[in-house]
Amino acid sequence: MPRLSHTLDLDALEREDVTGSLDEVHRVLRDARFDDEGHLLIPDEAEQERLERRAEELGVIDPEQTRERRKREADLPDVEHSLRLLSGEHLTPGAHYLFSSLGEDGEPDFPDEAEGWVGTDLTVDSWDAEGRCAVDFAMREDPAVTGFDDPVTTGTVVHDRAARTLSVHGRMRFPAPMSMVGKNSSLLQVEVSFHVDLPGWYAALSGEPGAAAPARFEVRHPLVRAVGEALPSPAPDGRWSVATSLEVRGRGPARPLVAVAAWAMLRSMRRSEEMSVEQWVAEVERSWAETARALPALPELLEEVAEAMARARHRLP
Repeated sequence: MPRLSHTLDLDALEREDVTGSLDEVHRVLRDARFDDEGHLLIPDEAEQERLERRAEELGVIDPEQTRERRKREADLPDVEHSLRLLSGEHLTPGAHYLFSSLGEDGEPDFPDEAEGWVGTDLTVDSWDAEGRCAVDFAMREDPAVTGFDDPVTTGTVVHDRAARTLSVHGRMRFPAPMSMVGKNSSLLQVEVSFHVDLPGWYAALSGEPGAAAPARFEVRHPLVRAVGEALPSPAPDGRWSVATSLEVRGRGPARPLVAVAAWAMLRSMRRSEEMSVEQWVAEVERSWAETARALPALPELLEEVAEAMARARHRLP
C-alpha cells in the first residue's frame, strides 16, 4: 500500500519545559471563575494588555506578529468568544459548558466561514488533578447546512497527568444527497484518533531499543484506513531527527481502488508545485522552531495568566 515518509530536523524541547507548560495549563483551567449566570470571568482590558506585553518580553510571542494580527483584526467585525458553564460545578464530572461566539450586541454571532457551526458543547467526563482528565465535545451545527438534527462532530480529549499522555478521539459525519446514500449510512462516518506518549517520546530519544512510535494518528472509514506515526531519535548536533510516515490502506472490496487513488494522490503531492512535501516540511520545521524558542518562558507566562484569571472580575458582553 502507498506509504509517504520523511525525516524532520527539529529543535530539541526540554522535557521540563513541556511538562511545566502542561501543568500550568491545568492551573489556568483550575483558576478560571464564573459568575452567577455561568459566564466566564476574564481579566479587564488593561490586564490583558499587560499580559500581552509580558508575553512579548518573555519571547513567547513576536511583537511583529502581534502588530500584524491587530491590523487584520481591525478590518474584521468585532466578535468575542464566550465560554459559559451551563450546569454543574467547574471541573467536576458532569459539568457542562458551551463555547460560542458573540457579536457587538452580545448575541451569538456565526461568521460565514464557520460553515454552519453554532457552538461547541463541552462536558467533563472525569477530572483527577493528578490523573485522568477527560472532556467530551460536541459541535452544534445548523441542520439546514449539515442535514442532521444532532451534532455531526463529537469526541473526547483525554490528558492523563500521571502517565503524561494526550489522546483525542473524534467522530464525524458528512452531508450527502439522500438519493446517493442513506442518512445514517456508515459511508458518511469517519473516526479520527490521535495519541502522544510523552515518556515514550523521551525514551525513544534516549535510545531505548524497540520503542514504539510515541506519536500516532489514525483515520478510519468503512472504505479506507490511514495511519501516521512519528518516531524521534537524537541528532549529532543536539537536535531531533523525527522520522514520520503516512500509510493508506483500503478496506474490504474497496482495497484495490483505494490503493490506486492513494498512490496517485501521494505521487501528485510529491510533484505538486503548490503543495510539495518539501514546502510542508519547511513550514513544520519553521513553526516548531518558533515553539522551541518560546517554550522555556511559557510556564512563567501561564502562571501569571492563572493568577490573573483567579482575580478576574470582567464579564464578556
